[in-house]
Amino acid sequence: MTGPRRARGFTLLEILVAMVILAVMGLMAYRGVSEARVAVANAESHLERLRAVQRSVQLMVTDFRTLTRRPVREPIGDGQRATLLRDPNSVALIELSHGGWPNGAGTPRGTAQRVVYRIEDGKLLREHWTVMDPTLATQPVRRELLDGVERVEIRYLTSGREWIADWPPFNNTADLGFYMRPLAIEFTLVLADFGEIRRLVEVPG
Repeated sequence: MTGPRRARGFTLLEILVAMVILAVMGLMAYRGVSEARVAVANAESHLERLRAVQRSVQLMVTDFRTLTRRPVREPIGDGQRATLLRDPNSVALIELSHGGWPNGAGTPRGTAQRVVYRIEDGKLLREHWTVMDPTLATQPVRRELLDGVERVEIRYLTSGREWIADWPPFNNTADLGFYMRPLAIEFTLVLADFGEIRRLVEVPG
């Protein structure tokens, strides 16, 4: 009879092959996890960008839709600035008065708000004042809405159903022009990543 068979261990070559296989599998798993993390981060960044675009577009739509007949005084002198103002000689995109400004804190102010939109260094900015007739000493509250803005175009529909690029129209009387509102406002945002976004907003009343 033969004696009990001695257990056979792994050879050095087998151990080295197993280690190489484990190393390769570990590297593949690490790459997979790393790529998954990058994909998740990219998706979250894209989603946050999309939310910022949606918030900015909705804010502009709300401002235009709630446009109110409320001129404001010039910071200097006794002149007035129109309810809606787009001056081709101004660096501002548009200046307007809108209603419906929430006042949940019950602070001593009205619900109308004076707003200016600007583009600076590819960024869309919104400024508003806490009073409707600010002076030079009244600093606006500035908020950056979007970056990567290549262009913003705004046009206005007159009562004669004509689209124009400036407001008030040139053929109005001075007093009437301060209170005039268009029938509709169309704005187009051109973004580096999302391309062209266009909205048409009807101005009620």
